[in-house]
Amino acid sequence: MRITNVECIRLTYKYTPEEVWGWPGGTYKGWTTCFVRITDAEGRQGVGELGDGLPAPDLVPAVVEKLKPILVGKDPRQVRLLKDQLYRSAPGWGRRGLGISIISGIESALFDLVGKALGVPAYTLLGGAVRSRLPVYASGGLDTTIERLQQELQGYVARGFRAVKIRVGYGLERDLGVVAAARTAIGPGVRLMLDYGASYLKSPPNVIEVAQLARALEPFAPFWLEEPLHPDDLAGHRRLRERTSIPIAAGENTRTIHEVRQFLDADAVDIIQPDAVYAGGMLEQIEIGLASAERGVMLAPHTWGSAPGLMANLYAAACIANTLIIEYSQALNPLREKLLIRPLQLEDGELVVPDLPGLGIDLSETLIEQYPYDPEGAAILKLEN
Repeated sequence: MRITNVECIRLTYKYTPEEVWGWPGGTYKGWTTCFVRITDAEGRQGVGELGDGLPAPDLVPAVVEKLKPILVGKDPRQVRLLKDQLYRSAPGWGRRGLGISIISGIESALFDLVGKALGVPAYTLLGGAVRSRLPVYASGGLDTTIERLQQELQGYVARGFRAVKIRVGYGLERDLGVVAAARTAIGPGVRLMLDYGASYLKSPPNVIEVAQLARALEPFAPFWLEEPLHPDDLAGHRRLRERTSIPIAAGENTRTIHEVRQFLDADAVDIIQPDAVYAGGMLEQIEIGLASAERGVMLAPHTWGSAPGLMANLYAAACIANTLIIEYSQALNPLREKLLIRPLQLEDGELVVPDLPGLGIDLSETLIEQYPYDPEGAAILKLEN
């Protein structure tokens, strides 16, 4: 096996005015994402998702082209070697941030390609799954009316979800009303996660005000409070944990085991939430799982992308014993469902881990033609004053 081509593919599903949605940190006018497609000499293809292709699709293609010569002509089965060469090729700009996100997607594409060539799921290449089913939560609860929010959450429960997540961060009074309505809608037996999304707010909150909110929310028994502070405020996370009984979750923007260890060393979280297509790939996710298990911290992978990102997280999580639960985005995104070879199966609040080769996805030319890249179909953060 030899790699003959590496290409970046950007696709967009642009929302109609009725489909546009928001959250405290901004607005989504559509769903734009970037994939990397790796082709071997036999014409087989593997596809991975570039995490930062969602928030920064204009920056990704040049980096993929920069890294392409490292891969072409190489054996795709040497995943660890190729990943290490990619990582060491950019000691200044590629060890964190955008560089790691792109390496993550390339690694997933390699596993997809090799898995398809050998006829085995990517998790087999990782050492084998330790679980055949994984608890998931319906991640939705976006900016809407109270009535529509309650209908949305009740719909998730009716479909079989046993955990749901909504967004907060609108201010104390509105947050209390939203959470109270959510708890009423789903009842006491369904887990309720709250996402503050502090990474995306134009004015990151401080420990005092978040602690006040957390104490007010405790009667509604949230399963966790996510991203409550700026991700670099590790001391603040630790202080917040001391001031509330609600478990603190964070880490969706962490890159590599090194950043995750900073959270763990600071005793900053109860639950760590790395995303395989941001944090360094599926192999990195397994290392993160092992490191967090040593500290008594559970793993709850963030996943907010399209099908390749979802499956990379699902397959990696299936190999990690201390996986608590995994995110399952419910935001409108046909690039998630239409790339799956077989629809995912939800049973009693758990996803059945598929046994399809590679990542169980297919990026057809028809789909590429159907969803051409449109820079207008992207998320817009509320960063203006």
